[in-house]
Amino acid sequence: MINRITYAHGIFFLQVLAYLSVIPMIMYASFEHYIIGVFFYFLFGCLGMIMGYHRLHSHRSFYTPLWFEKLITIFATMSLTGPAIDWVAIHRAHHKWHDTEKDPHSPDYKGRLRVHFLTMFTEVSPRFAMDLIRNNFYMWQRKNYFYIIGIYAIILLLIDPFAIVYAWLFPAFLTVFLGTLILSASHRDGEAHDDFILGILTWGDAFHKSHHDKPMQVRLHKYDITGFLIETFFKVKT
Repeated sequence: MINRITYAHGIFFLQVLAYLSVIPMIMYASFEHYIIGVFFYFLFGCLGMIMGYHRLHSHRSFYTPLWFEKLITIFATMSLTGPAIDWVAIHRAHHKWHDTEKDPHSPDYKGRLRVHFLTMFTEVSPRFAMDLIRNNFYMWQRKNYFYIIGIYAIILLLIDPFAIVYAWLFPAFLTVFLGTLILSASHRDGEAHDDFILGILTWGDAFHKSHHDKPMQVRLHKYDITGFLIETFFKVKT
């Protein structure tokens, strides 16, 4: 089992690489590379982190087939936001104590730079994710997190070395950077806010006041793309 400190440093290193991927994208990427990058951002961000880690794993607000739950968990793995167990534990602790001194990523108490770049070092009790800890699949994902990522990187390298940038690191950068802006920017003055432009860029997740008001609600706004997909294709809990 990867311990908390080892995995946090590994995630930090990979996120640095993701941020640096912007440089080769600017210098060498074609229009087609950007289209592919946005498509993978949809897979990693919309389906993986937001639909998977956030609305399914953290809040269990809808039902989905087991195969699809596992698939979007793998997508989220590639987004470099950490294993589901750790992500969910931090997020549930955030909801319990949001915008207070106990909030694991309150910008008012922790500082915006720390919240934006160092959330992977946050320590929270595993009791917040006991349902996932009891699930063999999520324990497997956590134990093999870096191996899963490494296999994906090798596959991309064999297909096209530059694909490591446009089909992995760059869409992971979009997922991490825009998703973390919800923590560092949409929480301000001691409360959550709905931010329209960021809401569009994050597939609906930055309609954040609406989410905190009703955490189980899957459609946060009429332009909440993730919520629209959930309502269209899955059974929502009532």
